[in-house]
Amino acid sequence: MALFVTTLLLAVSASARGITEPPSAITPAPEAACTLTSLIPSCGITCLISAAAGAGCPNPFDLACQCKVASKIHSIAAPCVQSKCGPQLGSTLDSVAAAICTECAV
Repeated sequence: MALFVTTLLLAVSASARGITEPPSAITPAPEAACTLTSLIPSCGITCLISAAAGAGCPNPFDLACQCKVASKIHSIAAPCVQSKCGPQLGSTLDSVAAAICTECAV
């Protein structure tokens, strides 16, 4: 689940930042280019952003940071994510997050 937190954070960050510039005006961090983040549902995004910040990773695009403290993010976010997304989706997100940390974290 901690790893899915990382994935959700990426998806949420653009939304939470209210990015309105055209794509050509935005230069995303390399982590933001991770296509696996498209598999993340929005139900737990706020939980994950808050948990990552609480775990010492205030930049939602910093996958390296988030993957290093994934277990801490998981502990913080788990109750919120389970409440908002349900246990089945939480398990699916764990798998997606693991893939993101394996494939996309620098």
